Amino acid sequence: MTPDEVTKVAVVTGAGSGVGRAVALRLLDEGWHVALVGRRADALHETGRLAG
Repeated sequence: MTPDEVTKVAVVTGAGSGVGRAVALRLLDEGWHVALVGRRADALHETGRLAG
Protein backbone atom coordinates (compact mmCIF):
# COMPACT_ATOMS: atom_id res chain seq x y z
CA MET A 1 0.00 0.00 0.00
CA THR A 2 1.42 3.38 -0.99
CA PRO A 3 0.90 6.56 1.04
CA ASP A 4 -1.52 7.78 -1.65
CA GLU A 5 -3.79 4.80 -0.96
CA VAL A 6 -4.08 5.43 2.78
CA THR A 7 -7.38 6.88 3.99
CA LYS A 8 -6.98 9.12 7.01
CA VAL A 9 -9.83 8.81 9.51
CA ALA A 10 -10.30 10.71 12.78
CA VAL A 11 -12.94 10.77 15.51
CA VAL A 12 -13.14 14.24 17.05
CA THR A 13 -14.93 14.59 20.37
CA GLY A 14 -16.26 18.00 21.31
CA ALA A 15 -16.58 18.85 17.62
CA GLY A 16 -19.56 21.12 18.22
CA SER A 17 -17.52 24.07 19.47
CA GLY A 18 -14.18 25.44 20.56
CA VAL A 19 -10.99 23.47 20.10
CA GLY A 20 -12.85 20.34 18.97
CA ARG A 21 -14.58 22.27 16.19
CA ALA A 22 -11.31 23.88 15.13
CA VAL A 23 -9.54 20.51 15.01
CA ALA A 24 -12.38 18.91 13.05
CA LEU A 25 -12.47 21.73 10.50
CA ARG A 26 -8.68 21.64 10.08
CA LEU A 27 -8.66 17.87 9.51
CA LEU A 28 -11.52 18.12 7.03
CA ASP A 29 -9.68 20.90 5.21
CA GLU A 30 -6.65 18.61 4.96
CA GLY A 31 -8.72 15.82 3.39
CA TRP A 32 -9.34 13.55 6.39
CA HIS A 33 -12.58 11.64 6.90
CA VAL A 34 -13.89 12.91 10.25
CA ALA A 35 -16.55 11.56 12.60
CA LEU A 36 -17.97 14.46 14.60
CA VAL A 37 -18.92 13.64 18.20
CA GLY A 38 -20.54 15.98 20.71
CA ARG A 39 -23.46 16.50 23.06
CA ARG A 40 -25.52 18.94 21.01
CA ALA A 41 -26.77 17.91 17.59
CA ASP A 42 -27.39 21.53 16.55
CA ALA A 43 -23.76 22.43 17.22
CA LEU A 44 -22.52 19.39 15.28
CA HIS A 45 -24.75 20.35 12.34
CA GLU A 46 -23.24 23.84 12.45
CA THR A 47 -19.73 22.35 12.34
CA GLY A 48 -20.78 20.31 9.32
CA ARG A 49 -22.25 23.39 7.67
CA LEU A 50 -19.02 25.32 8.26
CA ALA A 51 -17.06 22.48 6.71
CA GLY A 52 -19.02 22.89 3.50
